[in-house]
Order: sequence, then C-alpha cells, then structure tokens
Amino acid sequence: MLVNYVGAWDVVMEAWENVMYCEDESTFTDCVELLRNFCISLPLFYEYVNECWIIPYKKIFVNAWTNQVMHLGNTTSNMYFSLSFTLVIFLFRS
Repeated sequence: MLVNYVGAWDVVMEAWENVMYCEDESTFTDCVELLRNFCISLPLFYEYVNECWIIPYKKIFVNAWTNQVMHLGNTTSNMYFSLSFTLVIFLFRS
C-alpha cells in the first residue's frame, strides 16, 4: 500500500527519526511502540523496519545506548576524528 497523503509519510518518518535518536532504553521502547502505532495502515513497512533494522541493530542505535557506559565524550570509533574534534574544542575554548 502506498502512502497517499504526504503528511502521513512525514509523520511516519518523524517517528522513525525519534527511534534512531532517542536518549535512553526506555525512551527507545516507547518510540518503537509509537512508530508501530503510526504504521498501523502500513503493516509491510513496519514489518520490514522491525525485522531488518530494529531487532537486529537495536544495540547499534548509538544515542539510545551511549550513555550506559563512561565514554568521556568519545562517541565515535574513528580515533583520528575523535582526537581532532577534541583538539578543536580545546583550542576554541582556550
């Protein structure tokens, strides 16, 4: 089924963005439930997103899981980017 109303697609995409950028695990669960509710008229879309993205990559949605370990501001696995960003911040603050 195609989404006939552009505003409906915008609402679904906003709900998906909320899933990707939530701050903690409980908010993540609430956002997934909200996405499911918005996708009642799009069951194939929700099934795809849930089976291919949410379930297998749940721990990779960084914002939802980053604050559970001490990371000292390093939220990237690229050492060069992390060090250069830290240096830039340090130079601009001093």
